[in-house]
Amino acid sequence: MKLINVSLLLKRQLKEHYQLYLLGSVALFGLLSLLFLLVHQWRDSFAGAVQNGVFLIGLFLSGGIFTATMFQEFSVPAKGIWLLGIPATAAEKVIAAIFLSGFAFLVVYLSIFYLADWLFVWLTYKEYSTTPLNLFRNGFYWLIFTYFLFNGIILLGSVYFYKLSFIKTLLALLLVLISLNYLNNFLMMVISGIENINSSTPLSGFQFEHQGENVYVTLPESLDNLSNFFVRFVLPVVFWGITWLRFREKEI
Repeated sequence: MKLINVSLLLKRQLKEHYQLYLLGSVALFGLLSLLFLLVHQWRDSFAGAVQNGVFLIGLFLSGGIFTATMFQEFSVPAKGIWLLGIPATAAEKVIAAIFLSGFAFLVVYLSIFYLADWLFVWLTYKEYSTTPLNLFRNGFYWLIFTYFLFNGIILLGSVYFYKLSFIKTLLALLLVLISLNYLNNFLMMVISGIENINSSTPLSGFQFEHQGENVYVTLPESLDNLSNFFVRFVLPVVFWGITWLRFREKEI
């Protein structure tokens, strides 16, 4: 793998789509501003950390759509052949896509979000003493790492599905999550012997009802830290790696 090739791929992508990216940035700012406006207009219907909610909705929606365009050439056979014919390895192409849709996008998103958030604070500070979103409050910034996992899943879907890859990947992800939830509930019932488990989270814990009260069982701290490390750092790399393998298959 040559970094110069990755750099050239990034330059090509930006040169060919910079107008679309600028328009998308404006649209993203408009979307975030609209969400903040809705939150402000119907503030009595919302409670809690509304800025956190707007941040996550904007991040995963816009990030998912943007990531799905990284290999959009595969939706048209002729363009797909052209993409595969670019003089760069599969690894270089995938790394360029990860850098652009993962890390670079996140920097741009944070800039646009805080611009919209600043306007929201400016409009509501006198009445509600609103302050800008603090990503480090209560460890909220850790959720950003979930975006990299989401990025890996959407990238993988973009090389598996030729048409409407983003929608198909979301549907597949939804089915997998539902299946994992039922399977995890069943496994927790078998392992713990508790039949009235009403919810569970894979690699985290489960909740059951005891004498009319909900009891939540979590992993020991050491195992919980290991589980979080696996989800936040290992799984994204796994999905990126599978994307690379799938891309290589297309080149053969």
